[in-house]
Amino acid sequence: MTTKAKLKNWWYYHRIHVLIAAAALAVVVYSLVPNMLSAKADYTLAVVGTVPQPEETLTALREALTPLADDLNGDGRVLVEVCSYVLDLSGQTPGTLNYQGAAAFDADLVGRRSALFLADDAEGFRANVVVPVEELIPCGSIPVFAALTPGYVFTVRSDSDAIPFYRAITQGAGVPAP
Repeated sequence: MTTKAKLKNWWYYHRIHVLIAAAALAVVVYSLVPNMLSAKADYTLAVVGTVPQPEETLTALREALTPLADDLNGDGRVLVEVCSYVLDLSGQTPGTLNYQGAAAFDADLVGRRSALFLADDAEGFRANVVVPVEELIPCGSIPVFAALTPGYVFTVRSDSDAIPFYRAITQGAGVPAP
């Protein structure tokens, strides 16, 4: 039997196995490659407000914070992610939108996604957010936030590794270091 005949015979008996293995490999590559190539955020800022923030404001916040950030995860890139949550922390707005915002924000808190927070309701944030946070600082006293989010307050999780970034943001605002 020649080599060509042997290969033809082998292919006849094993073609299904080869095709299944190729399909399985394609599925694995298709699911793993996007996760491996996506950038992971060094810091995530949660903006919690009763109205949705315009995309321009979120982009401006991201661009203002990026120069102050360090490469926390060591991937060679500095990436600050800004997430917006529409949520009435005072509890005066019942309804689907508030429940959706509450569920998304709770998932963020439980998953420890965000370490930095901007909120438009200081008392509601203090009363309803059960993670340990530092002092709530008015954004008007922080140069990075003064023009972008007037009326908001800023804080950081006390148990996060974002404390140095928090210090860099609040530097010059008369804020005591945590």
